[in-house]
Amino acid sequence: MNVGVPLGLSSGLCWGAADFFGGMQSRRLPALTVAFWSQVAGAVGLLLALAVLRAPPGPIGAGIGWGLVGGVASGCALVLFYRGLAEGTMSVVAPVSACGAIVPVASALLTGDQPSALAGLGVLAAITGVVLVSRTRPTTPGRPARARRPGRPGGPGWSGQPGKPGGPGQAGRPGRPGRVLGMALGSALGFGLFYVFVDAGTTGSRGAPLWVIAGARASSLMMLSTIALVGRRSALRWPGRRIGPVALVGIGDTGANLLFAYAAITGNLAVVGVLGSLYPVATVVLARWLLGERLSGGQNAGVVLALTGVGLLAAA
Repeated sequence: MNVGVPLGLSSGLCWGAADFFGGMQSRRLPALTVAFWSQVAGAVGLLLALAVLRAPPGPIGAGIGWGLVGGVASGCALVLFYRGLAEGTMSVVAPVSACGAIVPVASALLTGDQPSALAGLGVLAAITGVVLVSRTRPTTPGRPARARRPGRPGGPGWSGQPGKPGGPGQAGRPGRPGRVLGMALGSALGFGLFYVFVDAGTTGSRGAPLWVIAGARASSLMMLSTIALVGRRSALRWPGRRIGPVALVGIGDTGANLLFAYAAITGNLAVVGVLGSLYPVATVVLARWLLGERLSGGQNAGVVLALTGVGLLAAA
């Protein structure tokens, strides 16, 4: 089995766990506070890794450059995702945004890096599973959903209700269906391009994964800081005694980025991109186990399909 498969799967599981526990912290702190300080903690951890592991210095420019572009793509995807939640319904925005896994698959096919027939079947099963898992249960009339942190599609950041950026769980104004769909598609494109740019930084330019992720972390921090300064500066306040759990969320997220970067070196982009996109499955399963949240029939089917896809990819 190619080592890219377990690395890619591990990245998806780490992203899902970070989303889940980040969402738990955001029940006690503002969403932007959790996002900002977790990213700061992840950046500190990354700097320590660079110092201890002494990543090869060349070519630093290309690797960091691709990472910066990837961070911008991911940041823009989050902005579009949040705005889509503010104007549309989660049942439309989340599944469409989860289709970002198609982007690295298309990129691999266009560059001639085609997976085997068995791996292709696994990719199809996994993507279908992610989309099904990302669909939310309908909210019972008269029982509003609890506010949660806006995050990746399918993460604890989504509440099942449209939420404004910075005000999760609040109902946004109903928007035009075409506009909402466009934002969801743009979000999917941005999430997918992140995988493509990280792959380009680690393989095409032969840059060290640590430097690529350092670039991505730098651009994401700049975007979060800008959003906070333009909007609510109070969101940047120190989280106090909760800095420990918040920091662990950031370290988990950064670890997931690194795992994906190393997976991109050894694995097929179509395969590792889909495996990294399995984070909604990990988040939903954790919510079921630790919070007792009930899954719909479609979500249960999605988990089974996603696991089937992983098995096919591992056997390919």
